[in-house]
Amino acid sequence: MPQNNPLSVSVTTLGCKSNQYDSSALEEMLRDASFEVVPFPAKADAYVINTCTVTGRTDYQSRQLVRRVRKLNSDAVVIVTGCYAQVSSDELASVDGIDYVIGNPEKGRIVEFIRGGRRSSPLVEVGKYEDGTPMALRTRSAGGRTRANLKVQEGCNRACSYCIIPKARGLSRSVTLKDAERDIDALVEGSFKEIVLTGIHLGAYGMDLSPSSSALDLFRMIEANRYPCRFRISSLDPDEVTDGLIAFLSESKSFCNHLHLPLQSGDNAILKAMHRPYTREEFAERVLKLFKSVKDISIGVDIIAGFPGENDAEFESSYSLIESLPLSYLHAFPYSKRRGTPASSYKGQVPPGIARARIERLLSLDSDKRRSFYERFAGTEISVLAEAGRDRKTGRLRGKSANYIPVLFDGPDSLKNTMVKVRLASFDETGMTGAMEQGEKSL
Repeated sequence: MPQNNPLSVSVTTLGCKSNQYDSSALEEMLRDASFEVVPFPAKADAYVINTCTVTGRTDYQSRQLVRRVRKLNSDAVVIVTGCYAQVSSDELASVDGIDYVIGNPEKGRIVEFIRGGRRSSPLVEVGKYEDGTPMALRTRSAGGRTRANLKVQEGCNRACSYCIIPKARGLSRSVTLKDAERDIDALVEGSFKEIVLTGIHLGAYGMDLSPSSSALDLFRMIEANRYPCRFRISSLDPDEVTDGLIAFLSESKSFCNHLHLPLQSGDNAILKAMHRPYTREEFAERVLKLFKSVKDISIGVDIIAGFPGENDAEFESSYSLIESLPLSYLHAFPYSKRRGTPASSYKGQVPPGIARARIERLLSLDSDKRRSFYERFAGTEISVLAEAGRDRKTGRLRGKSANYIPVLFDGPDSLKNTMVKVRLASFDETGMTGAMEQGEKSL
C-alpha cells in the first residue's frame, strides 16, 4: 500500500472500558501519524478490530466484524487485536479476510502494521507478558465520547476459575499517582465533565508500585485537587469495598455516588468454586453499609447464571440475595466456557436452555430493580451530564446523573457536554424523562 497518500482508518471496539481506552489511544496514535480516523462502519483503507474474549459470544462478534469490514472494502488492511487475538491467535488466523493478528503488547505498533499493507496470509505477532502488562498506550482524548475513560491499571493477579482475562492482559500494573494526575490534567484541559477511572482490576491499583499505593490513595489525590468535573469508579470487587472507601464516598464532592460490583454469584458454594474471595453474607453487609452511608447511591452488580454445578437451589440462592438487597440494576450473563480456565473442565456443565431460562428471570428482576430505583427520584431535581448524541427514537437530549440514572429531556444542542439541572418526571423502559425548569441554564 502506498505510504505517501493519506490513508483512512476505522477502529471498532468490543468489550470493557479498558478496551475503549486502548482504542482511543490507538486513534490518537493514528492521527499523530497523519492518518484520517473515520467512524465505524465507514468505508476505510484499513480497519482495526479491538476484540474481547470474555465470552464465546464476543469471540463470535469479533469474527462477524471481520466479515463485515471485508464487505465494506475488499482491498482494506484488516488488523485484529485485543484479548481474543492475545489468547486465540491461531483461531483468528484461520478466519478469511484478516491480514494481521496482533496481541495486546503489539498495539503500540499499529502504524507499522497498517503501513505493511495487505498480505497473502495473516501475519501473527502476539507477545508474551513477562514482568506484567505494558502501560505504554496513553491518550488524552475520549474517542468522541462525552465521558473520558482513564485507564490507571492493567492486568489481573486474581485467578477466578471462569475467567480468561489474566491470560489476555497479564499481571497487574499501575500508572504512578503523578502520571495519573498528569493524564487527568490533560482531560480536564480537554473540557471533559466526567472522567471514568478504569482498569482490568481497578481495586489492585498501586500494589505493584514502589512505594506501594492503593485505589483509595488515588481517589483521595483526585478529591484533594478539586477538579472542575466529576469522577466515576468503573468497577470494584465486593471485597475491595472497605470501610475507608465507604467513608470516603459518603463525604466526597468529586466522585459519583455509584458503584458497580461484580458479584458473579450469590451462593457460597458457587462463589467458592469460582474462586471469589467473599461470601454472600459479606457481600450483603457491604451493600447495606453503602446504602446507609452514601446518599442516593446506585449499586449495580454482574451475575453469571449457569456456572458448572449450579443447581436450582444454588441459583435461587443467588436470585433471592439480589432480590433482597437495595440494588439499582444488574448485568446478567450466561456462563461461557473459556478454553484454558479451570471451570471449563468442571463437572456439571449446565444445559444452555436452563441457563437461558435463568437469565430471563434475572433480566426481569433487573427491570424491577431499575424501575424501583428510578421512580424514587420522580419529582426531584437532579444534575445530568448531557451527552454528545441524541436519543435515536425520540430525538431528545440524553444524559446520566451522578448516580447513573439515564435521563431524556428537551433542549438545544448547545447543552451537550454540560451539566444540566433536570426535574425528573416519569419512568419508561429507557430510564427517566425530565424537563429543565423554565429559564434553567447549564451549570
